[in-house]
This record gives sequence, structure tokens and C-alpha cells, in this order.
Amino acid sequence: MPSAHPENPRTRSALSRERVIAQAVALADEKGLAALSMRALAGRLGVEAMSLYHHVAGKEALLDAMLDVVFAEMHLPVIGGDWRAELRARSVSGRTVLLRHRWAVGMMDSPRNPGQESIRHHDAVLGCLAAGGFSLEAAGTAFALLDSHLYGFMAQEVSLPFTTVDELAEIGATLIGPEVQAAFPHFTRYAQERAIQPGYAFGNEFEPSLDLVLGALEVLRANPGASATAAAASHSTPVATPAGPDPIEVTVPVLGVDACPFGWVGALLVPGAPRPRVILGETIGQLVEMVRADVDILVVGIDIPIGLPDSTPRQADALARKELPGRASTVFTTLTRSAYLADTRVEADAVNRRLSGQGVGAQAFGLKAKILEVDSWLRTRPTIEVIEVHPEVSFAEMAGAPLPPKRTPEGHDQRLATLAASGIARPSVLKGSGYAPDDVLDACAVAWSAHRRATGDARRLPDPPEVFSDGIRAAIHV
Repeated sequence: MPSAHPENPRTRSALSRERVIAQAVALADEKGLAALSMRALAGRLGVEAMSLYHHVAGKEALLDAMLDVVFAEMHLPVIGGDWRAELRARSVSGRTVLLRHRWAVGMMDSPRNPGQESIRHHDAVLGCLAAGGFSLEAAGTAFALLDSHLYGFMAQEVSLPFTTVDELAEIGATLIGPEVQAAFPHFTRYAQERAIQPGYAFGNEFEPSLDLVLGALEVLRANPGASATAAAASHSTPVATPAGPDPIEVTVPVLGVDACPFGWVGALLVPGAPRPRVILGETIGQLVEMVRADVDILVVGIDIPIGLPDSTPRQADALARKELPGRASTVFTTLTRSAYLADTRVEADAVNRRLSGQGVGAQAFGLKAKILEVDSWLRTRPTIEVIEVHPEVSFAEMAGAPLPPKRTPEGHDQRLATLAASGIARPSVLKGSGYAPDDVLDACAVAWSAHRRATGDARRLPDPPEVFSDGIRAAIHV
């Protein structure tokens, strides 16, 4: 029986292994793995099914090649780089990639004949762990724990019976009836007070739980004979920390700024004001000018890299990581200026590796627009001192030790308490349309460091700052 999509010489000449695999991935992305067959793929390509076997040996070989494509899209850890930052970027990018290719969840390590990209990826993870000081045995345990977190979380996320907050609320209303409330009070409380609250998404749990895993691996690295369970238990044990600096008394007006979905959120400290004033602006220039129209602020602190390197990692990033034992992965590596000018992350990765030998993490490239916006604004030479601040470093300075992840309840509460103990009262507004509590609290921490800069109490990382070809001083102020 003739095919409904007869192959012609022009189509035959255009057919290639790469095109076959790319269309197989696209078909699985659109309709799921169950819809993928050699016949269906041939129909999509407009060729006879038998012609596919010139390029792949069969469906099993096709699936192996498709999984190789998925591995190629994940962040490839840089051997010799900061192992926590690299492996964090690998997991975060892995989640993004698997949300794009949901059919691959549960299959990533299934091929009997893995492709070059799969092997390259596994080699890079093991090499990153080895360069980071993990013994061979500890590296195996660490790899297993990282994959269990990534693939286990994804298996749960993609199987959830809802995709929107409204769908979740509808399920919750049906599920949590009087009988359930009476019989299962803890389940009920979690659902009502957290899971079905506006703004909650299960995916938001990924990075905080990943940071706990990385913290456990830090202990495992230092104690290679310990089990992962013992390492996690050791990491979770509260440790007394020294007190930070004395509380500030706001004597000069300053502004702390953090990026947010709306654009930028600022925390304005003014002498005599009982608490920070929260202000929003769509652009950094608009926000600063709006504040300066009313208040003669002396310093603006911004949570964004200022001073982009030409061909080397910044000292500021490396020194900031040293200030955050156990939480160093919260400081991403600033890319070279040329990498930020690239159109895509793939192009940026190639440029950055050529210039500095470093790969491009998802967070570093994801902030490209904000980083270039601030860079462009600074080139207009605003008549005010503008400094870079990293909130996690500022909070660690206030508390005497790094704080828990900011999107956890414990991290949120400790940040409020730390600010209060450091002389900054709870802002009257913590969240609104386009900004979240962690954005506001980060802006407050930035304002704290900006005030210290204005009064001569701040430290600089490094001191003196680096200066690259852009002529902008690059240092994180604490």
C-alpha cells in the first residue's frame, strides 16, 4: 500500500540523522512519548518509515539519541570552577530542560548505549566533584543524591494533577471537606495556609531543597567517610553564630534596590522615618530619579553586578563566596561583557568559555537584561554614588553567619529578625503586584550596606576594586 506521504528525491536528500532526531524530539514534546513511533515520525517527515533506518537502527536507538539531545541542553559543569555554583546551575538548568521535554523524565539514565553528550555530561559532573575535593566514593554518593533530587522532584512535578493556581484551589476545595479537616489536621493546615494560597507553586520548592542537598554535600566533602544521611543531619544541626555589627542609626538618606518582576523595588532609609519606605520603578533610572525628586539621597546600592569583566572572573564574586560558607552557590559568576552582548545563552556560553574558560549559568544569563540596563544607566554618569551590594553577604555580615534560603519560612523570619536587630524595622509593605517579600527584604539589606558606605563603615570586596575596560569600579560592598 503506498504511503500517504510518498518520499521524493528532494525530501530524501534533505533527510539526515540530525533532522530525524530533532523531529522525534519535537513530536514527543508535542504529543508525548506514547505518540512516537517510526511510522508516526516518518509521516511527520513526509518519508517512508523504512528510510528512517538509514539514520537510526530502530526505536531504542532513536530514544537514546533523543536523550542525548536533552543532556546537550543542560548546563555542563565547569571542571575547576566553584563546585557548588556549577552543580547548582546544572540542576536548575536540568529542571528547565525537563519541563521542556517532559517525556524524558524517568528516562535520563536508561540508555544501554548512551551518546557522547550523556557521557560528556556525566564526566563533567564527576570531574567537577573531584576538582572540588570529593573522594571517589564521596563523588559517587554526591552524584546519586543530586540526581535523586533532580529526577525525583521532576517526576513529582510533571505528574501533579493541576497546572494553575485556580485548578489547585478547585481540587483543594473538593478534597478538604469536613471529614478530612477533622481526621488530618496537619495536611489541612498545610493545604489551606500554604499550598492553595495565591502565589504558591510546587516548583518554587526546587531551589530551596536543592540548597539543602548542596549543604549536605559540603559536609560529605569535608567528611568523606560519612553517609549522606549523617551529612544531612550534621548540616541541619543549629550552630551558634557570633553577633554581627552594632545596629545602625539612620543618619543619612540612602536607597537599596533589588530587581523584581515589576522592574525594580527600592527600600528608602531616611533619618527620622520609623521604617523603610518601599518604592517601585519600571527602570532603574526612573526609580532613582523618582526618589531624588523628594529626597537628596547620598548612596544608591543595587543588587546587580556592576563592572563587567573582559576575560577573567571577577574577584568580587570569588570573595563574596568566601563570605558565605555553605551558601556560596547564591553568588553566581558574572559573565564577560562580550558574553552578555550575545543574543542567546548558547552563544554566550561559547563566548564566555573562549574568553574566561567559564561556562554560562542560567541565573547569570537570565539577568542579562537587568545587568545591561544598569550598565547602560551608569554610562550616563548619574550624579550620585552607585555601589554593588549582594544581600546574602550583607545578611551574613549582620547575623554573623549565612542565613537559610530566603524563600523558606525560616529564611524569611530570620531575615526580618536580622534586619530588626541591625536597626532596620519591618517595612510596612512586604509584597504586592510584581514584587515578593524576598525582593523587599533584599532591598532592605542592600540599603543597610549603602548606609554603611555613606557613613564610612562598609567593607569592599575586593579593596581596592577591580577596574576593567569599561572604567567602572567592580566591588561588592558589605
